[in-house]
Amino acid sequence: MVRITERAAEEIKKILREEGKEDYGVKVYIAGMGCSGPSYGLTLAKEAEEGEKEIESNGIRIFVSEVVEAYLADSEIDYVETPYGSGFAVNAPGGSACGSGCSSCR
Repeated sequence: MVRITERAAEEIKKILREEGKEDYGVKVYIAGMGCSGPSYGLTLAKEAEEGEKEIESNGIRIFVSEVVEAYLADSEIDYVETPYGSGFAVNAPGGSACGSGCSSCR
């Protein structure tokens, strides 16, 4: 099951307040696939769509499809700040190093 860190939950709640969408949650989706696994995207959503599951973590509702949930098993959504910027990061265990020899990994 995916969980949201306290720091990420604080940032999400701040965004929801600023946008006047306190009753919304976060939808996690697969934004693309690469040789090291999926890339994730986050968007605000009022409710789960058909075929999606609602999970709650640190006071935030999370909406995921069965496919996304399978990829996100034991994952964590965090909010990170670096010298290059800040944003949400999905930390998923078991992400593979490439090793496939694809041209983008050389």
